[in-house]
Amino acid sequence: MFSALRKSVAGSSQAICRRRMATIAPTLDQSKPTTSQSKIAIRKAVDSVKPVYVTMSSFTGKSNSAKKAVALDPTVFDHPIRRDILHLCVVHHLDSLRQGTASTKTRAEVAGSRRKIRPQKGTGRARLGDRQSPMLRGGGVAFGPKPRDFSTKLNRKVIQMGMRVALTMKLREQRLGVLQRINWWSHKTATLNSRLSGLGWRTGTLFVTGESEVPARMRLASKNLRGIECRTVADLVVYDIVKWRRVILDLAAVDALERALGKGLLGISDSERVVSDVTHSCVEEVEPSA
Repeated sequence: MFSALRKSVAGSSQAICRRRMATIAPTLDQSKPTTSQSKIAIRKAVDSVKPVYVTMSSFTGKSNSAKKAVALDPTVFDHPIRRDILHLCVVHHLDSLRQGTASTKTRAEVAGSRRKIRPQKGTGRARLGDRQSPMLRGGGVAFGPKPRDFSTKLNRKVIQMGMRVALTMKLREQRLGVLQRINWWSHKTATLNSRLSGLGWRTGTLFVTGESEVPARMRLASKNLRGIECRTVADLVVYDIVKWRRVILDLAAVDALERALGKGLLGISDSERVVSDVTHSCVEEVEPSA
């Protein structure tokens, strides 16, 4: 009797479990997205990403009738503004510039006799030890500075985000320009000075090139100009973009920044980089005045 009762209870419990699993399984299959659905979602996200355009500046002075625009990756040049990330990157860079060589001598490092100046009792005056006491002139320094490393650690992805935010801010402030190539035909400073004055880039302008080094004539011509500096992308940091009023990139620098900072959602080829049939409303221009 008891064995029959046991068998009936076991059979009913197994049936209940099967019924529950049958009701749960369809809901799990519906909540889990299929491969085709995920591919469609990714394709829609990529299609919604559109490039950002900025007017290409002319450095040689030859004016063309049709202005050209440069297509920029929005994941690099249209990032949400994060001032806290900029602050972290700037503080991190300034900390790395500190020498940390300040040093003082403690009472153990000051040269001189260790003899007690006067007896402990009987003179009616204050108690004194040796000449190296921090209370006396010429003695050691209590809790003084010692050589130390002020540099701090910041994650690589935070620095990359700071670079995207800094470039985006310059573009939105109309202080980011793009040239075909950062080069000058002469090594004379006077010729470059007159051209930069005509463009309104005479003060507070940073030129960034994507080449391995700054062209020799451009480097020599701008070396004696105060308020002008030339750098490569490899030497560029977030602090430089925040510090300088105007940043001018060449096409090689744009490609290098997009390769290092881009997320791969929008691949812009060399043939699609420079366009001439873009409406003026969606094109950003660099601010000419100082």
